[in-house]
Amino acid sequence: MKKRILFLVLASAVFLGVFEFYIFYLSAQEITFGSYFSSILQALVGQSSNKLIRINLATKSIILFENGELLKSSKIVAAGHPRATPTPTGNFKILLKDADHISGLSGLVMPWSLRFYNGYFLHGLPYTRSGKIIDTPYSNGCIRLPAGLDQEVFNWADIGTQVQVYNSRLVKTADDPTVYYLSDDGTKDGIPSPEVFESRGFKWKDIATIPLAELINFSLATSTNP
Repeated sequence: MKKRILFLVLASAVFLGVFEFYIFYLSAQEITFGSYFSSILQALVGQSSNKLIRINLATKSIILFENGELLKSSKIVAAGHPRATPTPTGNFKILLKDADHISGLSGLVMPWSLRFYNGYFLHGLPYTRSGKIIDTPYSNGCIRLPAGLDQEVFNWADIGTQVQVYNSRLVKTADDPTVYYLSDDGTKDGIPSPEVFESRGFKWKDIATIPLAELINFSLATSTNP
């Protein structure tokens, strides 16, 4: 009997220790215990295969697609510092929507938050409880959207909406080998040959393949020298 009681006490201690650590982990990821389980439920029931958010960190551009058509293009305000607090790249999906998310790390209000990976969100400009807006050039890894666009994207996106984040100025489409250099002013420069490409110090591994509609959104530059 005593051994059984001792076993139950030890098992309970281990369980509570693991539970406490997991809560700490969720807090570090800026996820509250309640929102974590809410996000699981929403991700299970939410489906949105016809909507896509594409973000290019290099040009600070965000493009919304619906049913394969380009719906809107704009600029983001900030993303993470490339070395200190990098924004993750890859294919994700919206896991949680929270119009007034409170950061578990900084305590800042992150309006119109869309969580797409661990503790990373798309959201509007963060602000303190007293209303002071934080407009630093870099975030802690989240993607900040300008006022107006933040709420628009929040209302448009669904749980399960795909999010693709990449970081490259060198792009091409799947059906055309021509490589383009994207500039911050919304223009693209076609690179005429592999020799010119290599002479400018570009690397083939840095080329990103993007949808044709996204490439068309950039106008041709008057010069082919980025």
